[in-house]
Amino acid sequence: MTAWRKILLPLAKLGIGAALIAILFRRQDIRWSDLSEALPNLGAHPLWLVVTLLLVLTCLLCGAGRWWTALAGLGVPLTRSRAAWLFLVGHFFNGFLPGSTGGDVARAFYVARETPGQRTHAVMSIVVERLAGIAVLLILTVVGLLVAAHSRHFTLLLVATTGLAATILAVLIRLPDFSRVARWPLARQLLRHPRIAHLAHRLYSALQLCHAQPRLIARLLGWSLLQHVFAILSWLTLAWGLGMEVQTTTFLLLVPAVLTAQMIPLTPGGLGVRESAAVVLLPAAGLAHHEAMLLSLASFAASLVWSAVGGLAFLLLPHREKPCISERETG
Repeated sequence: MTAWRKILLPLAKLGIGAALIAILFRRQDIRWSDLSEALPNLGAHPLWLVVTLLLVLTCLLCGAGRWWTALAGLGVPLTRSRAAWLFLVGHFFNGFLPGSTGGDVARAFYVARETPGQRTHAVMSIVVERLAGIAVLLILTVVGLLVAAHSRHFTLLLVATTGLAATILAVLIRLPDFSRVARWPLARQLLRHPRIAHLAHRLYSALQLCHAQPRLIARLLGWSLLQHVFAILSWLTLAWGLGMEVQTTTFLLLVPAVLTAQMIPLTPGGLGVRESAAVVLLPAAGLAHHEAMLLSLASFAASLVWSAVGGLAFLLLPHREKPCISERETG
């Protein structure tokens, strides 16, 4: 039964993504001919395509820089180049597993194997840097929806997003003593499960190290802001490459909300979820529904180019445990 579940679950998620796209085509009256007519524009503007790919790569390198910063802050001995290599491997898995978390599992596996003396902090570094990235993206999403969208249509979303961003920032900056947290009603229920309690203790230990280093949190948030800025700009240059006319300021403000939707772990690579958000939000920046759909799919394709590079990194990655690297080498 377990084997069948491993096969059927990914297929079901892929089916959900395909169904979401089919619904968009039907409800928004999008035709394949509309999409195919816009594709030749990439050939007419190859420079923008190259710029887009370079921006996506820069975005990934910023993500790798954020992760290495978390590793170094938690005392995990891994070089920058190795962290970047493993981050690309994670990006390969992100393209094919639900949401944007499949690559985190792959990174956790490899970094834990390569740093046997620091496995707990190695794995927790991914949680910490991810929290920083999500917090910044949620803040950008709230600002974008407030400024560029009809916020009255997204009241519940704004409240939830603002609350989640504030919670994550509070976790990153300061938490009360674990004994006090454990007395909270929800926490008390969750900590009854031994595995959850063990994981909570590990995460809290890593967060305590971060709390003692305010500059570390600032650097993580800074890397996150850079990463998201390059991701947003890659959408803009891709729109220009496709010959689309957009209201630049509004467009830049709304893309973070689309990127936030992409993180929902419902379909492989956010397929369908990302397109739904793009079709709902980006017409406010002057795009037709079919243009928003095409832009979203093209952005995913640009990301998959570097996923292929990550796949090559995965094939070349040594499948043996390496000795720990000295603290001095981590700079």
